[in-house]
Amino acid sequence: MTIESLRVQYSEYSDRANRLEKTLLSELPKLLSRDQVTLGVPMESRVKTWDSIEEKIKRNQLSLESIDDLDDLIGVRLILLFRSDLAKVEQLIVDTFEVLSSKDTSESLSEMQFGYQSQHYAIKLPKEWLLLPTMTDLGGLKIELQVRTLAQHIWAAASHKLQYKREDGVPLPIRRSIHRVSALLETVDLEFARILVERDDYVKHGIPEAESNEPLNVDLLASLLNDVYPESNKDDGEIYANLLTNLKKLSVGTIEKLKPILIKHYRATMEEELSYVNMYSGRDFTDDFGDEILDAEDIDRRSRGVFFSHVGLARESLRLEFGKELVEKIILA
Repeated sequence: MTIESLRVQYSEYSDRANRLEKTLLSELPKLLSRDQVTLGVPMESRVKTWDSIEEKIKRNQLSLESIDDLDDLIGVRLILLFRSDLAKVEQLIVDTFEVLSSKDTSESLSEMQFGYQSQHYAIKLPKEWLLLPTMTDLGGLKIELQVRTLAQHIWAAASHKLQYKREDGVPLPIRRSIHRVSALLETVDLEFARILVERDDYVKHGIPEAESNEPLNVDLLASLLNDVYPESNKDDGEIYANLLTNLKKLSVGTIEKLKPILIKHYRATMEEELSYVNMYSGRDFTDDFGDEILDAEDIDRRSRGVFFSHVGLARESLRLEFGKELVEKIILA
C-alpha cells in the first residue's frame, strides 16, 4: 500500500484508536487493582501520530499492507513499583487479552552487561470485550503494552537522555560509573522485593496477641481492623498511616487501648453504616451530562452495598469515644 493510501487509512482509524486508548485507560486500572498490583507512576499511553508512522516507514523501509500491521499503533506503559508484580501482570495479560507476541529485553543481556530492561507485549482485545456495543469495531487494532519496574524506568529514561543504551556505546572512562548506577537500580528492585517478603512474614507470624501493649504500626492496625470489621467494608487502598497518626494524637497507641474502643462502639458504628447505606441507596450520582461524579472507591463501595471503609469505621468509633469536634480537629490538623 502506498504512503498516501496508508495516510488516508490512518485518518479513518484515528477515532477508533483513540477510543481504544480510552478503553484501556479505564479498564486496565481495574484489572491491576483486582490483582493488587501497585503502579509506581500513573499509567502512560499514546496513539501513534501519522508523522511518527511515516517516519518509521521511511527509516526502516517498511512495506505495510495496512495500518493493522502496526503492533504499536496504540501504546500503553505500565510502570510497577515492585518487581514481584511483573509475574502478576504477565499472568493478567495472558489471561485477559489475545497475546500476539511477547519479548523480555533483559534476556539479550549477559550477567555482566547493563542495558534497557522491559517486557513488551503485542496484544488485541479479547473476544468477550468485543461483544459490547461500544467495542465491536475495535477488534482489528493492536496494542503494544510495555511493562517495567520504576527502577527500570529510571534507567530507561536516563539512558535515553544520555544515549547510553548499551555498553559498547559508552566512553571507557564512564563505564565504571554506569555499571555502578545499573547495579544500584537493580539492588533497589531486589531490596523492595525482600521487604515485601519480610512484611508478609511479619503479618503471618509476627502480629502479637490482641492484649499486647506493643506500639501500633500500620500492619498491626490493618490486622486489628480486619479482625473487628466486616471484610466487605475493606477497601484495597486503605490509608492506615493517617489513621495511625490520628490515634497517636489521641494517645491510643497500642492494640490494648484501641481494641476495646472499637468493640465498645461496634454496634453504634455499624448502625451508622447501615443508615448511610439506606440513605444513598438508589440515588443518582451523575452530573447534567450523565457522567458519574463519584470517585472509583465510592463507586466500588456502592457496588458492594457498603458506605464506610475499615478506616472510616474506626474513625466513627473514635468520634463516639472522644467527641466529634476533637476528632475532626485532629483529622484536619
